[in-house]
Amino acid sequence: MVRSFFTRTAIQFLLTSIGIFLIGSLPYLLFNMESQLEVLKMIERKELNNTLFLSDNIVMNVGAYVTNIIDTIAVIFSGNADQYYARGGVWPLFPEFWEAYLQSMQYLIASLFIALVAAILLTILTMLLPTHRRRLPKAFLFVMESLPDIFIILITQITIIWIYKKTEILLFNITSGFGEQAILLPILVLSFLPALYIYKYLLLSFEDEEKLLYVELARGKGLNRSRILLIHIFRNSIFTLFNHFKGIFLFALANLLMLEVIFEIKGFMTFIFQNGVLNNEIVTMGLFMVFLPSFLFFTVTQWFLEKSFNVMGDP
Repeated sequence: MVRSFFTRTAIQFLLTSIGIFLIGSLPYLLFNMESQLEVLKMIERKELNNTLFLSDNIVMNVGAYVTNIIDTIAVIFSGNADQYYARGGVWPLFPEFWEAYLQSMQYLIASLFIALVAAILLTILTMLLPTHRRRLPKAFLFVMESLPDIFIILITQITIIWIYKKTEILLFNITSGFGEQAILLPILVLSFLPALYIYKYLLLSFEDEEKLLYVELARGKGLNRSRILLIHIFRNSIFTLFNHFKGIFLFALANLLMLEVIFEIKGFMTFIFQNGVLNNEIVTMGLFMVFLPSFLFFTVTQWFLEKSFNVMGDP
């Protein structure tokens, strides 16, 4: 029912929000962060060259942990989280943080869109093949999805460099710098593995649906193969695609940091990684800035799908 859907959604939102605050302050639970932060600031000010003479054990500072969670909540909800400590001084957080966030989200959304479109097209083309001829794309899929992300990125960069040396044609910028921003290549690289995973799950779902009786009935009525794939099988595979897409989104988000580092993109994940240790409010805010729009998108999409397919039942 509609009421149970929104109740379940509200509980998920509340529990995830609590988890974000718990994760953002986690270092305060395991380490003596007050002394750690002072040492890190001394290193940034070049007052210390190293910390080899210091030692810090993992402890359980429950009091400091709870205090920091409360302080983080107070800072964020009071609107005072507009500065951060870095490079030996205090700097305004915005608009730098917001610009980095928008840039990274553009890469992420564009890559997922390309991955989704490419995977759907590949799935339909594969399903149009006779059953015995699908073995080759399946074998290719098995090999490619076993490759690590870092390998794909490095091979892509090396290939572009090799083509440039042979032909003096630069297909894409392979790194950001000197006033030029690498845009298309990072998006394509980030979309590669998500496209393979979406392709894999959709292909399995399409083949399962193909074995069901309604497909035989549709064929018996004289519907052609393309119509059955695009209208009936694809429609019934949307739920499978949506359920797997949540995990693929998190997978692409996790790869975003590696992508920003290798392509020297001054993005959102890099900003958090570089400044989150000294400013745990940035970590908490960053998690919420990713969670809120994605949670809204997946919740609205799920509600729309369940309503369209009449899964909720009558209100």
